[in-house]
Amino acid sequence: MDSWREIILAKLGQYAGFDLDVQDTQLTVTCRNSDSFSVSFFVVGGYYQVAFDGWHEDFDDVEDALNCFAFGLSEECRLKVVLRGTTECNWTVESWKGDEWEEDSVTGLIFAPFWRPSTVRYYQNKLEKKL
Repeated sequence: MDSWREIILAKLGQYAGFDLDVQDTQLTVTCRNSDSFSVSFFVVGGYYQVAFDGWHEDFDDVEDALNCFAFGLSEECRLKVVLRGTTECNWTVESWKGDEWEEDSVTGLIFAPFWRPSTVRYYQNKLEKKL
């Protein structure tokens, strides 16, 4: 089987409109659209971690991690970020289901400045298919 890095790079070869940072045990894709978020793949000991900016999830199975990584780069994924003042403190992955967005998974800070005003921002990646 190809390594996780080879699989990701082969898929990304079909697209444009992003910046790529490849290191020994991690890879990060940042789309160039203004409302994008970074999607990262990490190898940590015996497991894999996928992160969408502040949101993250751990996986034992590389296929599950690769699917999550690909989902983060798709237009069916959106990241909802809650700020308290200027501090990002809550990240929710949402998926497009038919005609609406559904919340899937949440990551948040344990200690957040709850007394500051709350703002919600939405981010979504858009890759450009190569011709």
